[in-house]
Amino acid sequence: MGQAFPCIKPMPIEVFSIPGQFTVFRAVDGAISWSGSYRAMKIAAALPIDGERCLILLDTAASKEKVFENLLCVERSGNTVWKAELPDQPDAFVKFEMAANGLRAWTWSGWALRLEPATGKILERQFVK
Repeated sequence: MGQAFPCIKPMPIEVFSIPGQFTVFRAVDGAISWSGSYRAMKIAAALPIDGERCLILLDTAASKEKVFENLLCVERSGNTVWKAELPDQPDAFVKFEMAANGLRAWTWSGWALRLEPATGKILERQFVK
């Protein structure tokens, strides 16, 4: 009988990184993970959108401000390309996804938004709470 070998799980591939801050990985099954922080703030979600840019959602606990523009598009250089527009104040984003109809995001106060992926500006909004 042959020797049994444990199943070796392939390592995730690095798909985006800002050196010294955070790195985003993609597993073989497509799952996204990350390590590190952005400007010393905890990252709640990350999604690379091309080879040079990444969407990140900063944890709402990272700021005590009433208005926390915590959905960002960042470049590999560490520059912020844009901060997503909030529909109301005070507020913060709690989740986002790239959908067939563009960038969708939801806020703590109950807004569902469709955002322009190139600018973070609101294209459509609906109160859903």
